Amino acid sequence: MRKNKEDHTITKDSGENTTQKSTAQETAATETASVSNPLEEMTDLLKRTQANFENYRKQMEKRMADIQLMAGRDILLEIIPLLDHFELVLKNAEHAPQDEFMTGIKLIHAQFMAVLEKHDLKVIDTNYKIFDPRYHEALLKVESEQPENTILEEFQKGFTLHGQVIRHAKVKLSAGPKKNENQVKHNVQSNKNDK
Repeated sequence: MRKNKEDHTITKDSGENTTQKSTAQETAATETASVSNPLEEMTDLLKRTQANFENYRKQMEKRMADIQLMAGRDILLEIIPLLDHFELVLKNAEHAPQDEFMTGIKLIHAQFMAVLEKHDLKVIDTNYKIFDPRYHEALLKVESEQPENTILEEFQKGFTLHGQVIRHAKVKLSAGPKKNENQVKHNVQSNKNDK
């Protein structure tokens, strides 16, 4: 009987070993599954985050397009009365004396400039200023009594909006006083002697 007990015990021991082995395999399989689950979870999270970001980006693009469409609304509402004034002046132009007509035009121009300045649109000053390529575009350069690169005439106004140039002023520049032939020869000789 002892043998049977021992046999039984041996069988019992090998059963425990088998049970331990199957438990270890299940644990390993669970660990593998749990390793793949966080990877899948992270992939899903990344996909959801990317989809949310794409939706947000599309919403922002639509919102910006709407803002751009309506951005000029306030300015236009301020300009529409000026258009009414122009139409009134033009309607009465035939019956009004020339000086009254010009007074009306000047008043409307002043109102128009006030609206633009209210929205920080400013005219670039060019009156006898020195040429600055950041603000001016030179179209012509002529000899004059003014120093070289002095702005003589403005062909088209330039504007800044919030301090940034949105249109350069188109100007005519001075090339300086006309040099006679003796001065040119003297300058050429001076340059040769300096070398």
